[in-house]
Amino acid sequence: MQEITITASYAAVIAILMAVLSTWVGVLRGMQATALGYGGHDDLRLAARRFGNLSEYAAMALLLMLLMELQNVPAQWLHIYGTLLVAFRLLHPFVLFDSMDAPLWKKAGRFIAATGTALLFVIAAVILIF
Repeated sequence: MQEITITASYAAVIAILMAVLSTWVGVLRGMQATALGYGGHDDLRLAARRFGNLSEYAAMALLLMLLMELQNVPAQWLHIYGTLLVAFRLLHPFVLFDSMDAPLWKKAGRFIAATGTALLFVIAAVILIF
């Protein structure tokens, strides 16, 4: 059976990021005495979306990466994919905003993180199809 080492490494990094973001949500819940939902606290809602967004997108990206590794895509390409995935997913929580009057640098960063992740999906899909 083929060893899966490259995807495992990037999954571990993403898992650490998920642990940090989910812990921050828990801390905010405790500070604001909010067990479920957001309790009217915008900072809690934004923190939960930061974690949720990572969870939603990283799962598919890592699955695509795993499938590419199983299909023997060269290691250098997997590392490029993984590095970009981590960079985009690490950037996204810092630039996520909930008001359209956010500064231009946040808007640009969010566009880069979201578009970059979407491009990784498309690139992986094309590689897997062909």
